[in-house]
Amino acid sequence: MTEKQMHKLADIIIAKLEIKQQEWDNDFHENIAQHYTNGATSPENFITLTEEQMLIAELARLQTILMIFENNEEYEKAAVVLSNLNRVKSKLRKGDYNDD
Repeated sequence: MTEKQMHKLADIIIAKLEIKQQEWDNDFHENIAQHYTNGATSPENFITLTEEQMLIAELARLQTILMIFENNEEYEKAAVVLSNLNRVKSKLRKGDYNDD
């Protein structure tokens, strides 16, 4: 496989990931809207996440954003996201969070 073919394949994969992420985002927003319309507006009715789970979710979000910026060749923005991503990874590795 030539480098040009690899880049084309990578672009196809990124495009499909972006579409899938949009579908997941839409599902998430629909679920949240459904919770609000069912009267579940109090915080007790939502799932409570531990700090570790929130850091893992943030890690996934930052990795997705990083991929998008790199795909769009926005390397300055990607560098900022990478810095934040490394900070989150470091916290997770060290166990630097409070699980109540």
